Amino acid sequence: MTLSVYRPAPADENLVLEPARRLRSLSGKKVGFIGNLKPNCDVLLHTTEELMKSRLGVSETFYREKSSCSVGAPTDMLDELAAVADAAVVALGD
Repeated sequence: MTLSVYRPAPADENLVLEPARRLRSLSGKKVGFIGNLKPNCDVLLHTTEELMKSRLGVSETFYREKSSCSVGAPTDMLDELAAVADAAVVALGD
């Protein structure tokens, strides 16, 4: 019997990624949401979406769902998020 062990690591282990700058405020900003199709994820994200609009002044939102909770978001979805959103919320449910 063979046991395979996988260690997730970037292709270039010397690559240093910087986190995105934090926004001073979400007022007037566009926020994107990505759900993972797990139970209650949509409830969590849509509730957060409404709270961000009513309490933080978020001007616009959009919501996308991955095709499966077991795979990452497709590149085109992430590219859309990066192109149009000032901030993003990605969540898991269950």
